[in-house]
Amino acid sequence: MKKNNDLEIKKELETVYVDSSGKKHLDYMEARCAETQILLYRQSKQKQKQRIMDIIELIMKVLKNENWGVFYKNQPMRSLETQEGGTLYEINQVDECEIEKVITEASTWDSNETNPISNQNKNFTTG
Repeated sequence: MKKNNDLEIKKELETVYVDSSGKKHLDYMEARCAETQILLYRQSKQKQKQRIMDIIELIMKVLKNENWGVFYKNQPMRSLETQEGGTLYEINQVDECEIEKVITEASTWDSNETNPISNQNKNFTTG
């Protein structure tokens, strides 16, 4: 019967490479490839954000140049009471910042459905 101190314990030291997402890799080239994919993904996301901002700026420029506005369809006007007892009507216009926010949110719905890095990381394991 062997005692615990008779067991051979081997310990091996290796270099572990950590990419910018925090994922650990034992192989240097594997880590470089993963980091390159992360960088490419970040660059494509940045380009996509810039395109969205360009579209928003274009839409807002056209609205201002044409003197157009966006209003709430379900309640296009709201009534305001005056001191004399009369009624004024004001167009229920959507604020510019709200238009920008909605366009930005709508554009992220499409991009979140297809994320190659997150899909790849689910299928990728290292030892």
